[in-house]
Amino acid sequence: MSDLIIQEKQKKLQLAQNLALTGYFSLLVVLMLNIVWLIPSRHFPTALVLLVIAGPLLLPMKGLLNNNTYTYQWSSFLTLLYFAHGISEMSAYPQWWYAGLLEVLAALLMYIGCVMYARVFKKEIKKNQSNL
Repeated sequence: MSDLIIQEKQKKLQLAQNLALTGYFSLLVVLMLNIVWLIPSRHFPTALVLLVIAGPLLLPMKGLLNNNTYTYQWSSFLTLLYFAHGISEMSAYPQWWYAGLLEVLAALLMYIGCVMYARVFKKEIKKNQSNL
């Protein structure tokens, strides 16, 4: 019975990790495409805009790839910034609305994956504490 529970937990963790990483790398690609090709800045150098906007997204990469639960928890908060940025891009550039929509969808996908991953671990910790 316990093997079945462990397998179910591993399936949920794998799904959550796949969602989070798909959203993460999609968000990186969408941001780079938006900044470099679709909506380049007229006032600032492209490298500076990439550093300021996509730079914070590089911070959790190692923790996400190494399945660090704490990284998944705080990365979910980071995705909210990119969700807001995508909404503002949709309203600021109505002719490129789909670029902002792709950013919003990628941020949502990453958020859902990060929250699912953290939730599975939280339930496991509570279960282990109640067994003591």
